[in-house]
Amino acid sequence: MPAPQPKAKIVKDTAERWLLTYADLMNLLLIFFIVLYAMSQVDVAKFNQLADSLRAALGDTSAASRIGTIGSTNALISIGEANMQTSVVPSKLEEQQMEELEEKVNELIDKNNLKGNVNVSMQERGILISITAQLLFKSGSADIEPGSRQIVERIGREVLLAIPGKQIRIEGHTDNDPIRTAQFPSNWELSSARATNLLRILVDSVGIDPTTISSVGYGEFRPNSPNTSEANKAQNRSVDIVILRDKFDKAEAGTGSATGNVQQQNTSGQPGNSGTGANPATENTQKH
Repeated sequence: MPAPQPKAKIVKDTAERWLLTYADLMNLLLIFFIVLYAMSQVDVAKFNQLADSLRAALGDTSAASRIGTIGSTNALISIGEANMQTSVVPSKLEEQQMEELEEKVNELIDKNNLKGNVNVSMQERGILISITAQLLFKSGSADIEPGSRQIVERIGREVLLAIPGKQIRIEGHTDNDPIRTAQFPSNWELSSARATNLLRILVDSVGIDPTTISSVGYGEFRPNSPNTSEANKAQNRSVDIVILRDKFDKAEAGTGSATGNVQQQNTSGQPGNSGTGANPATENTQKH
């Protein structure tokens, strides 16, 4: 009987076993980066809601953040400096404050029967309260009538004092009818004096912080309507109170005290002495 043949040893090829470990490692790394990517996504709506809640809790309405898009991912960019060139998303709290102010002015207009003489509107730069000149002044004069002074003071106490820290600009406007007196050589001086006299009431009688308020006169050069009819001219003769939004008041803040700014356009003399002592010239025959 022949002797049995020894069984041949089977040698397994293990040269490629490292690929299994490498493939497992790649899978784990892929899962890890997917989790990191998912965690890095920002829900814009939820983030804005959280930011507004924190600002309300801290009493800060000037801080702002924006969600910017970089490539295909959302990134959180903190706006910490006023000179950054990126646009700032308006604060929802400030928008709510502006809406409440507009409603408060409308209530004041209705309560005092001022419709047609006092108008309020929401603009990109802020709240604009427009007071017709015929309610405040006599023709060609910058002196505020005693009865109208109470209206200005009421607006100051009920509206402007409710927003401490906001920059306020008083803007004087006239129609295009010429004026030439010793006191007001042109509509520039007349509009500037009217705006400044209203400012002085708000500062001296109401108590508005003089560092937050300024005045300017535009004459006939920024009309609300074309000066083509008496109705339009009456609308253009006005003094406007503008409550600026935070992103627009940076140009006002830090420019010095209001007392240094109020006479920017008023070159006719002391702003508080705008009375009726001037002798009218022949051209002072129209309404202003």
